[in-house]
Amino acid sequence: MVEQAVILAEPLAAGRGPGDPDQVLLGLTLLQRAVLTLSHGGIKRILVLCPGPSRPAGLEDDERLKATGATLQWAAVGEAGTALPLAHAPFLLLSGTVVFTAALARWIHGLPAEKNLLLRPKEPERSPGLGFYGLAVCQARLFQRLLDLPASGSHAEDLDSLFVTAAGEDLPVPDHSWALVDSGTAAREARRLLRRSLGKPSDGFFSRHLNRHISWSISRLLVRLGVRPTQVTVVNLALGLLSGWLIGRGGYGNTLVAGLLFQFVSIFDGCDGEIARLTFRFSALGTRLDNLCDFVTLVVFLINLPIGLYAATADVQYLVLGAVAILAMAVFYLLLLVRIKLSGHRGNIAEIARQVQDKDKTGQPLGWLDRLGVRLGFIYRKEFVSLYAMAFCLFNLAEVVLWTTVILASVGLVYEVNNLWQLASGKRN
Repeated sequence: MVEQAVILAEPLAAGRGPGDPDQVLLGLTLLQRAVLTLSHGGIKRILVLCPGPSRPAGLEDDERLKATGATLQWAAVGEAGTALPLAHAPFLLLSGTVVFTAALARWIHGLPAEKNLLLRPKEPERSPGLGFYGLAVCQARLFQRLLDLPASGSHAEDLDSLFVTAAGEDLPVPDHSWALVDSGTAAREARRLLRRSLGKPSDGFFSRHLNRHISWSISRLLVRLGVRPTQVTVVNLALGLLSGWLIGRGGYGNTLVAGLLFQFVSIFDGCDGEIARLTFRFSALGTRLDNLCDFVTLVVFLINLPIGLYAATADVQYLVLGAVAILAMAVFYLLLLVRIKLSGHRGNIAEIARQVQDKDKTGQPLGWLDRLGVRLGFIYRKEFVSLYAMAFCLFNLAEVVLWTTVILASVGLVYEVNNLWQLASGKRN
């Protein structure tokens, strides 16, 4: 395994001009991003080789780095007494201007590392051939030879020859990529790489193809402004509550604005997570707060929906339907929590959905309710609910949203009762 890394704080890419490790990319300098990405990828002993005695201030005191348990050391190239954090262990050598993901760092962390390896991106148009392309796994004995290289100028050719004489081998990386930021074009490539890494397995069709495209632009702006994820979460909650208040006032104007705002809240909801992952400011508390705010926004909107319809029409049936929908949803969530406890999951509703989908993919027999859940599960996702609500609010048909809520909550209730019965029967057997 690769437990340590050496970062060259000056760019060393063959055939490219010099870059700047202090360049800011989406809220972090390139050097900051490399250090934090390594630490979150499991490579927690990091040595930064600087071209001179000067070094960026404050990075070793960064709370985000301390939270990972990583250690950071500094040394000038050619400085006497410089040693690896783990003297006899292999190390990852990387340029200070390379942008990559924590997933790639975890993959490198798990490599056997029994020989010197020049990592190579899978895309042929960016293949470096036999040259150093920003990332390499080195045996410990190569470290001293690395320190003996010239300390001035761009010495990519020296690195290339170093690996040739050390019997280095090319290792194509099939499932990951990275970018050396040494030009405007490379910076755009790095931003695209980070954008692709922001998606989550739980993202539905509308999140991937609509919401993420819009939220990414907003997140980039907010990162430049220094906005933190929790601030986005709080603002999004306020907008969600405003949406619920507007739908409860009734009338087409209020309904229209409420529907548009409800959809925007769904899009904006992705920004706090994106900012957190881009700037490494994620936390368990932030995740719980985000989930709670999502739930509150949805409940407030659905409670006020029948109130607004009653205010506009004076038809009491909307209040009755609203009461039925809220009661059905309350019982549904209570049963869902019971199911999570019985099934041994960690309180994650998304895991329940994936469990059913995984059963379908492996060919395990599914009951008709499970098959229905696999086929129609997307309509219970918040990104679909918000888009659906907005569409009917645009045409002043908010009552359709209410009727749909009653039907879906009732179907979900039957589904959970059936699953609890199956779980209880399995435990008895």
